[in-house]
Amino acid sequence: MSETTYDLMILGSGPAGLTAALYGQRLGLNVIVFGDIPGGSTYMIQHLANFPGYLEEISGTQFGTMAFQQAQREGAFFTMTRLDRLRHEAGLFIGIDVDGQQYAASCAVVATGRLPKRLAVANANLVGVHFCSICDGPLYRGKDAVLAVVGNDNTAAQHAVSLARIAKKVLLICRSEKLAMDAAHQNLIGKQKNIEQLLNTEIKGYRGSGVVEGVVVSTTADTDRHLAVDGIFLAIGWRPNTKMLDLEVEKNGDGYLKADQKLMTSFPGLFAAGDVRETDMWQVLTACADGARAAKYAAEFIETSISSS
Repeated sequence: MSETTYDLMILGSGPAGLTAALYGQRLGLNVIVFGDIPGGSTYMIQHLANFPGYLEEISGTQFGTMAFQQAQREGAFFTMTRLDRLRHEAGLFIGIDVDGQQYAASCAVVATGRLPKRLAVANANLVGVHFCSICDGPLYRGKDAVLAVVGNDNTAAQHAVSLARIAKKVLLICRSEKLAMDAAHQNLIGKQKNIEQLLNTEIKGYRGSGVVEGVVVSTTADTDRHLAVDGIFLAIGWRPNTKMLDLEVEKNGDGYLKADQKLMTSFPGLFAAGDVRETDMWQVLTACADGARAAKYAAEFIETSISSS
């Protein structure tokens, strides 16, 4: 185990975790952060256009890198490894990373975000099923590809528009009757002539031998159809990333961590921030706000604990 006992242990290096690290250090706490990607899943954001103060659009990667550098400059220690397990013993939170190294802290903030869902269909693990158009879209550049985007929200729209610049054709497949994305994204979709919307259409399975060659779809009007595609990009929702918690913590029906007004979970000294907690809005902005508040109340919790001991 590390010889240093930290004040605050932060699980996750996305917007919530990095902001918690920044504020924690500025509040005088000794902070350790787990996570191997500066900015977490913000690398999936091509243009961060709705964050106050940025007149020019920046990429999620740029935002994450700058937030990481800020927290590092304040003195936060980054392990650059993922946390495998978090337990609590003898009054301390014990974090064990994927390399088996152990660290201890008085308080912890869970800011591990969400993971994309997969379709539970035949051949679900074929090569060619993706979750990030910015990361994996360039794989199809210059190949005259037909790509499928599955989903109907703003994320699906961003995938479709991004891929339309690369692919010969993009199939936006949605099992509902209408798109759930906002008007701005619907307008973007409408301007792309090589995006075809397939509403009321559900994917029943993937086709291919090792690599994606097509999808099997069904509609309310037709029998199953086979559509040839070269790649599939999923935007069908998310699930909270809490598997590393070796603690009894209250969650809602979807597995998101419940927290009080001070963002503390049902486990004393354990706070939740960002997309991993029960909330009504999953945005970079609200994740950052959560991170700042979690650090503030963690510092308050530590001070109270010291005063009462």
